[in-house]
Amino acid sequence: MDPYRGVPDRAEAEAPRDRGIVGDVIDQFADPMAFYRELIQNAIDADTPSIDVSVVHDAAARTVRATVKDAGVGMTRDILEHQLLVLFRSTKEGDDTKIGKFGIGFASVLSPRPNLVVVTTVRDGRRLALHLYPDLHFEIFDGGPAQRTGTSVELELPIQPDDVAGFARRSLDALVRWCRHAAVPIRFTAPTCGAGLDDVRVDRPLGLDEAVVSVQGKTADGKTIGVVGVLAAAAPYAGFFDHGLTLHETHEPVPGRLALRRLAFKVQDSRLGHTISRDNVLRDGAYDRAVDFVHDLAERELPRMVAAVVREAAGAGDRARYTTLMTTLFDAGMVPDRDAWAVPLLEPLGERRWVTAGELGRRAWGAWSRSPLTAAIAAAGEPVVDLCGRPDDRWLVAALERHAGRELTAVATELTRVAPIVPSLPDQTLLSALRELLDHAHRAPSSIVLAEIDGALGAEPTITGGHDDAELQHPTEAAWVIGVERARRSPFERLRKPPLVLNVHHAQIAAARRRAVDDPAAAASLLARALLLRYGALDHERSEQLLVHTLTLTAAGPR
Repeated sequence: MDPYRGVPDRAEAEAPRDRGIVGDVIDQFADPMAFYRELIQNAIDADTPSIDVSVVHDAAARTVRATVKDAGVGMTRDILEHQLLVLFRSTKEGDDTKIGKFGIGFASVLSPRPNLVVVTTVRDGRRLALHLYPDLHFEIFDGGPAQRTGTSVELELPIQPDDVAGFARRSLDALVRWCRHAAVPIRFTAPTCGAGLDDVRVDRPLGLDEAVVSVQGKTADGKTIGVVGVLAAAAPYAGFFDHGLTLHETHEPVPGRLALRRLAFKVQDSRLGHTISRDNVLRDGAYDRAVDFVHDLAERELPRMVAAVVREAAGAGDRARYTTLMTTLFDAGMVPDRDAWAVPLLEPLGERRWVTAGELGRRAWGAWSRSPLTAAIAAAGEPVVDLCGRPDDRWLVAALERHAGRELTAVATELTRVAPIVPSLPDQTLLSALRELLDHAHRAPSSIVLAEIDGALGAEPTITGGHDDAELQHPTEAAWVIGVERARRSPFERLRKPPLVLNVHHAQIAAARRRAVDDPAAAASLLARALLLRYGALDHERSEQLLVHTLTLTAAGPR
């Protein structure tokens, strides 16, 4: 290749030889890896369909070669000399379709202190090569005819052997940080660097990582794209992008936008621009339009998306997911409206797996696990809310009361299910003798029933109440559900005597049933004493009456 320089009458083509000026420009790139962003930016501006980035280790030379290669329109000699190498001059000025507007991005290649920068470019059937040295002098070579357009920029960087893998990883991290939403495909390879980075796709759609819910929108003219949502940590975040390249990111709330104070958003607009220092985004009219658009998404579209995501989570039956979603939304101040807030059901109501908080009565039922009691409540047409956690975790109870005005009562503390069993012949004898003894000594209940009991009073030996005392409006025929207050009345009331229910799973009742097989009178006598004692009706006189009548029953034998 033949080296040549700009023609003599084009003295302005010389790159600045004042190290202080160039040094100031280079120093603006606080991150020495930011050269990747600037080169990717130039490649996108050159209308490349894709970009390849590679890092190759030359162990013998103790260097790495970091290369950014595109298939864009390439550069002519005039562009190399009078635009690429002249600071603060750029054909992009005033063109919103291009990202770089200050003509200083190429200077970033000197920020990581390379031994040499080699630019190879093809345009108009001609290949040119530029060698840029650390002392700021450069040479341009004519490489002869070529057909495929495009540009590659290679930095030769000195490196210690033990930092090769680290440099490759830092390169990928820089590309992800600055270029992850680039408008064109970007592939990164570092096959000789020992970092396991043989082929990595850098670009990805504009979105919010770790968002539990998000919504995306675009302005009518298509120039602004925004995505807003709630991060898993319910922390604020704002990201500004131009052609998918990062202009600025912050975790501070955007001033003056209350709807965004605990939300995360990204906004992309070709009219957004860097500050001169390239460490922030310009707070100009384009910035205000972009933030206003995202703010509108947060107020109008995000609540609808939140409601849809909550419905899906409630219907999926995934407790952990629903809990994480809802507690995060509460932290972010994104509580759904009562009529849009889907609450999961522990037992389905027909085909429904959820109801809205607005559909619940002011007092509603909830439980942490399924049981015959919850099934009976659902069979009666009443919703049983899935409380999503352990019995000591009452977050949903508190949330519904605070945000929806609904009092959620745990069925396990307030309701009891009664499922009568068919008594055996010994059971019938026992119940007949028990009724006779109670009637002789005090007064008998209206009826005595053997039943399986579960729920709030499942550990009690007896409760009171029958179908007529049922808590639910439409109890099932085979069983009924009764409230704690009614179930604790005395079976010996004078006026409206409730049925007495014996819990077949309780040890005391089970023992009486076993003894009744051989000695029903003795079993009934012991049980009668226990019942009178339980309800505060056993005194000396009644004890004597029980004893006398028990002896009478024993003498009479089984009946």
